[in-house]
Amino acid sequence: MEAATKSDATADRETRARAWIGTLSEIPARFAGSPAEREAADRVAAWMRELGISDVATAAVPARPRAGFSLALHAAIAALGLLWGGLLGAVLAVLAAWSFSREHRRRQPLLSRWLPGAPSINVIGRVGSPAPARRVVLSAHIDTAQAGLAFRPGLSHPFAGLQQRGDGPPAGPLALPNALLVGGALMAVSGWMGAHGLLWGVLKTVSAIGLLTTCAVGLQWATAAATPGANDNASAVASMLTCAESLRAGLPADVELWVLGTGAEEVGCNGMHSFVEAHRDWPPESTYFVNFECTGGGALHVIRTEGMLNRAVYPPTLVELARRVAAGGAFGTVTPTDLLAGTDGHVPAERGYPTLSLISLEANGVPRNYHLAEDTVDGIDMSLVVRAGDFGAAVAQAALDGATGPVEKEL
Repeated sequence: MEAATKSDATADRETRARAWIGTLSEIPARFAGSPAEREAADRVAAWMRELGISDVATAAVPARPRAGFSLALHAAIAALGLLWGGLLGAVLAVLAAWSFSREHRRRQPLLSRWLPGAPSINVIGRVGSPAPARRVVLSAHIDTAQAGLAFRPGLSHPFAGLQQRGDGPPAGPLALPNALLVGGALMAVSGWMGAHGLLWGVLKTVSAIGLLTTCAVGLQWATAAATPGANDNASAVASMLTCAESLRAGLPADVELWVLGTGAEEVGCNGMHSFVEAHRDWPPESTYFVNFECTGGGALHVIRTEGMLNRAVYPPTLVELARRVAAGGAFGTVTPTDLLAGTDGHVPAERGYPTLSLISLEANGVPRNYHLAEDTVDGIDMSLVVRAGDFGAAVAQAALDGATGPVEKEL
């Protein structure tokens, strides 16, 4: 009888997760700054309240342009400079390369500041101690992306395979356009300084073609239709809410629980940056972040490092604790990964907060139906969504219980 009751409860949680994911994925075009993103925030806020999180509000997030437009702008200016030639051409190409690096390595946009972008929104719930000694922040982004041709399996899967070869972490998906921009700048400067000849001409032509192709890819991505976003990232929202329900039920008296649906993740994790900046006085030694990303299919992983261009390394506290929890076997196989992309989790991690970021990946290292029109609720593994939420809750609870010290054994 007890086993049957437990099975029924699991089925009920999976049914509820499916309802959450289905509802979000049926909201069309919920990319950053859109009315649909605000509608998604309202839905998530209502679900938080249903789970007993009464203190729920929204917060504005500064505007950022779509990533495809930014990529296209930098590539176009670099190509123009290379083809124009002379001092002006060299200045344009160098400016494009410098601006791109500055934006993605130091989060200081230059050229992209001229592009339009609509303000986004975070939905934030809080429950627990009014005078907390410790905090747990659960997060998952609510916006979705455009289904660009660059993400079709015939292109993205071989690219992912090439990036993940070797012993070290992958370089990141922006490493190639960054290299093209740097190469274009070098070619433009060398041309201004008098370089010429057949070989130089061939290299210039190849560089220009690469930059123009990058521009076209960026424009197509930025103007493509939005994905339904069932896996990316409605599945993670469902995992976050599942985790929140579990933690709230046994929350210690000195702990406050924050539940954060971030906006604008797809355009530079703007929602998470805004939230962390607003609470920059929280001490890292008593604040834990648990982030969920694409938890709807494949194998469950703990992110160890990630990055679109720079590599962000997660502090060892929750990464090691996740290894210990996974070793118990109650949650199936959970393994580490060096992610070929970026998630909201790197934002608190880079500021020194103990951070756990969970993601599910197919065997090729890519999330299921990643940035594809096929990313619908029918492709989601509901048992994995619930398991990810339960695993995140178990790691957070272990951290609150004090089992945080890293050991010699690597994850």
